[in-house]
Amino acid sequence: MLLTLLEKKILTEDTRSFTFAAEGPFLFEPGQFTMLSQIGAAPKDRRAFSVASAPNASTLTFLVTYKPEGHVSGFLETANIGAQIEAQKPIGRFVLNPQDTARVFIATGTGLAPMISFIESDTPKIPTTILFGVRNESRLFWTDKLPVDALITLSQPSNTWSGLKGRVTNHTADLITKNANAAWYICGNPEMVKEVRAALLTASIPTANIHFEIY
Repeated sequence: MLLTLLEKKILTEDTRSFTFAAEGPFLFEPGQFTMLSQIGAAPKDRRAFSVASAPNASTLTFLVTYKPEGHVSGFLETANIGAQIEAQKPIGRFVLNPQDTARVFIATGTGLAPMISFIESDTPKIPTTILFGVRNESRLFWTDKLPVDALITLSQPSNTWSGLKGRVTNHTADLITKNANAAWYICGNPEMVKEVRAALLTASIPTANIHFEIY
């Protein structure tokens, strides 16, 4: 399916958001991803991006880490409004379980994308704790899309930062204590996902309650 670029924003030094209009119905579940590519590109040049908008939204938004050599991110960096890219059918099992009674979302960097899709979707709302981590203030983005009680932690904050400090893994134990019966949704860099998952398993959180996507 072709997507037409409507809006592009520079969020941080290397994080961008791109909003598109689809040429037809683009059906997906919150948390799923699609493979994007330049028109006519070989399958090996497709790249996976989680949809960062709700299924009922009129447009599709993606978070992209800019890499000059990137087949998709490099192209989009210089693309004009109206440019088109190809999107494959959305796939992925990182979706919400309707049987959850409480949830914890943990994300770092562009791993926030599927969490925003979760938050903005019209699924029934249940108690949810959100922890978002980045390196420092200059790396923060989309905090206005998060609930006011979301937890934000910086691993290398400035002296003026008054919020949580440290990597998200520094706060996992406290979250486990308060949310032992919750379903856990984790998305971000491999090291973080591996460490949080290990902490949850060590705390005897059932594997069926641990959902993760590695970026």
